[in-house]
Amino acid sequence: MFSENYSRQTALASVEKALDPNLNDHELATLARSEEAKVRAAVAERPAMPLTTLLKLAHDVSPVVRAGVARNPRVDIPEDLHRELAGDKSPEVVYALIENPQVSDAIIGKLARQIHKEYAVAARARLSSKGGAARVLGRFGIAASH
Repeated sequence: MFSENYSRQTALASVEKALDPNLNDHELATLARSEEAKVRAAVAERPAMPLTTLLKLAHDVSPVVRAGVARNPRVDIPEDLHRELAGDKSPEVVYALIENPQVSDAIIGKLARQIHKEYAVAARARLSSKGGAARVLGRFGIAASH
């Protein structure tokens, strides 16, 4: 029916539209229901995304979308949601959360004590980048390694 090229162009156009800074809440909510995970992920990262829609996207089947939520820089995202995302099975989601400066040090500190060495290393690096590495890491019972 449609060529593969048409599908790619349509998806790219949808992602481009999701990046438009002038979208209203209704348009964002509509894009959040897109069949394309990349579109849902793009709107999940937007600070202007309505919180109720963002909470729904946090439970999306696609880890790309959940990672978009984890990257969202909103300051009013509930800490419980960040805690939930910290336990996600997808490394992409957890790494996105570690990189988000709005995620509390308490959550990053818990990730720094993870059995998953990769998460722990990334979380410790984030905490140590805040300055006074020994003091910050010490608050979470982690010895600074040199």
